[in-house]
Amino acid sequence: MKLCYAFVAVLALALAVSAQPAKVGYVDSDEVIAKYEEAREAKSRLERDVAGFRTEAESLRSLYQEALDEYQTQELSLSEEGKRARMAEVEQLKRRYDLFVEEVYRKGGKIDQKNSELIAPLVQKIGEVVSEVAKQEGFTLVLDASKAEILYSSTGLDLTRLVIDELNREYAAVGPVTERNMVYAILPVFATNDEARQERIDLRVREFIYNLVRVQPKTDMVANARVDEQLTQRGVSGRAASGRDAIDVGTALNVDYAILGTCTRQGRQIDFTLTIVDIRMSNEDLKTETGQTQREERLNEEVGRVVQVLLASVVEP
Repeated sequence: MKLCYAFVAVLALALAVSAQPAKVGYVDSDEVIAKYEEAREAKSRLERDVAGFRTEAESLRSLYQEALDEYQTQELSLSEEGKRARMAEVEQLKRRYDLFVEEVYRKGGKIDQKNSELIAPLVQKIGEVVSEVAKQEGFTLVLDASKAEILYSSTGLDLTRLVIDELNREYAAVGPVTERNMVYAILPVFATNDEARQERIDLRVREFIYNLVRVQPKTDMVANARVDEQLTQRGVSGRAASGRDAIDVGTALNVDYAILGTCTRQGRQIDFTLTIVDIRMSNEDLKTETGQTQREERLNEEVGRVVQVLLASVVEP
């Protein structure tokens, strides 16, 4: 589902100034949103929430699919009563999955609610700041340049920078900054056999790693799409990324640590190996840990255990 982070601009303001000629200015709302720190944080929070919904939906889908596969495998050996009981279990899991997807992705669902919850205060705040700046600068009317094409304007009519500066005033450094967030990149987890690829084990493990790391304190994440773009530029496709690949990509993206790995599935057993790489020290194998489970519903739990072991090896700057 394509999400629209629509920070709806309320930037067309008519300010009555009696007995004065009209002074018309403009603000580029797209630039305001892109450079407004609180808007960036809101977008990041929304992306994390959506990723969490996606992970939970995938977990529910996996439970349903596993139950269906097990029923189909054992169907011929089950009694009629056994078939009905197993099918009832499968249908219950399917309804649970469908209900969750409906609650999350429908119009007015959880994503829409989160979107409104995060955006509404920002819309109001942006409007208030535009109004304040316009009054201070003596403007009668302020247009939104991102919604209307500005073919020409005299200097001094663009209020965008003033609005951005006012919005970000609370984020200005008050003193010397002694701490910074550590930046992580999660490389693809390479599926070493067809069964793991078909069951999307590689994608699920990578996404869960991302969600686990991003909630750690003092942590920033590089979007997976940017990581994949860097790997593609380096011709890394169709094979497992190496520690050297991680260092090259991490250096290009200015990250501190990268996590990569491989996974395989044989029947019910899932095995995976994850490695954390210290980009700053060019350490290709800071820590490697393996995980294994024969129950798909416990995959996230096992990945979580391994990731915590890896993160414990990290030394803060």
